Amino acid sequence: MKNTKRALIGFVVAIALFSPFAFAQSNFTPPSLLPGSDEDLGGYGDACIGLATAIRTGDLHLRHIPCFVKYISKTLIAFAGSIAVIFVMYGGYIYILGADNQKDKAKKTIQYALVGLAVSLLAWVGVDIILQIITE
Repeated sequence: MKNTKRALIGFVVAIALFSPFAFAQSNFTPPSLLPGSDEDLGGYGDACIGLATAIRTGDLHLRHIPCFVKYISKTLIAFAGSIAVIFVMYGGYIYILGADNQKDKAKKTIQYALVGLAVSLLAWVGVDIILQIITE
């Protein structure tokens, strides 16, 4: 158990130390809560173009609701994917470094992370299909 905790702490420290160097070499920009001023959010008519400007100026209409729903669903699916990757990595480290009695726990962690990702993807597809049907 001590070795597992030490390995997990070492992994977290390595990520914290080396991730700034990886991001410094790429064109990574952290996501914002609002889309860009003239960014097209990818569908449902012209209402999604310039959504951030409409928010900032207060010129919002009911036709912007599908844009909000789509943008929020895209943000949530990205968050769910990130959480699933973290739990798969955690389960993998427990599986590799854990004792024989922890291997079942690690398998279940990985399984539940993948099932959760699949459920969130299906929910996102369902929301997208419903939005397309409503806005046609």
